[in-house]
Amino acid sequence: MNVQVKKVYRNYYLNIISALFKKLGLPQLIDHLVPVDPQCQTRVSDAVQAILYNVFDGRQALVHVERWAQEIDLEKLIRPGLHPSWLNDDALARHLDRLYEADIHKVISTCLIHIYRKEGLSLRAFHADTTDKTVYGAYESASLEALQITHGYNRHHRWQKQIGFGLVGNEDGIPFYGDVHDGNLPDKTW
Repeated sequence: MNVQVKKVYRNYYLNIISALFKKLGLPQLIDHLVPVDPQCQTRVSDAVQAILYNVFDGRQALVHVERWAQEIDLEKLIRPGLHPSWLNDDALARHLDRLYEADIHKVISTCLIHIYRKEGLSLRAFHADTTDKTVYGAYESASLEALQITHGYNRHHRWQKQIGFGLVGNEDGIPFYGDVHDGNLPDKTW
């Protein structure tokens, strides 16, 4: 018997993550929330999966995701017919822009509610917490709607330039909602 190996991919645990992503119906839900652009070869769900799998696999900058995608079995992990060259940084950036324009918070919240319901996770009690990250240097904001790096009081009561992070989890500690917010937003307001 003569066995010929065409290509070896290093998918390992990405197979499990991909199977969960598909079992939960997240690609279809994302494509419903951010409709497929007929002019694009890829879908927003393709970009989301590629970026997430890349993060789980050690994280490459967007400019290197296309090269990284050549080392994994995209047709198995994401969808048949998907080519690594379609996951270039320009395509990924366009899809990230489309996600933002579709209200990224709504997309993420809808996906999380869908997961909670599908998996029967408790929605009875939640815990919310915030923290901040001090930053240095000058930052120009693209617009008033964009994240504002501002001065605020940190946990040590120091007036510093910062951004804030908030996370909501259920009674079992499973994340339900997360947000990055302006540095001067008080905990009570968030």
